Amino acid sequence: MAIRTRIFSFVFVMMMSFTVLLSSCSARVYKVGDSEGWTAKDDVYYAWAETDHKEFQVGDSLVFKYDPIINDVTHVSGSLEYEFCDYSSPKAVYNTGHDVVTLTEPGFHYFITSNQGQCVLGQKLEVLVIHDLSSPVPPPTPPSKILPVGNTYKVGDSKGWTVYDSDFYSKWSEEKQFHVGDSLIFESPMKSTTSMRSTEI
Repeated sequence: MAIRTRIFSFVFVMMMSFTVLLSSCSARVYKVGDSEGWTAKDDVYYAWAETDHKEFQVGDSLVFKYDPIINDVTHVSGSLEYEFCDYSSPKAVYNTGHDVVTLTEPGFHYFITSNQGQCVLGQKLEVLVIHDLSSPVPPPTPPSKILPVGNTYKVGDSKGWTVYDSDFYSKWSEEKQFHVGDSLIFESPMKSTTSMRSTEI
């Protein structure tokens, strides 16, 4: 029995190692700008991203090589920041001169340099990251629309909803704690008939 357990453990460990190896092999590493690196060149990064029909996927990495004395890599949050070289509220800033940025989320990612002059000259990169189709991500669970069942309050209690002194309803409400899902009933005498209206909080 002990030998079988050892064999099973060995096979399990080998399978796990093979799975990790496969997942690491599927991720790609791209050197931004190839031999040019991360520098100021008009439209070079748009052309670089389009060359060879690059398809960036979750798990891939971008390698930025540059002179850290005059440059950095600033990951900005949107297309406006990218367009106008706005680095005032970045998602992340890298400044080692040899940065490896792993793409962990799908969608558009925008990278600029905080060196304003060089950013304006074209030192910025936009990439679209997609999910690897071989490992689809399940759709998000839709939020629940069911509200908790709350309490029902008749406004003014036996006096209902009518004209009293200005502090009457303030004092009436101070004694209660209202929560989302509670309901208020407004009952007001009108001549000989009674009008009733219910409002949910």
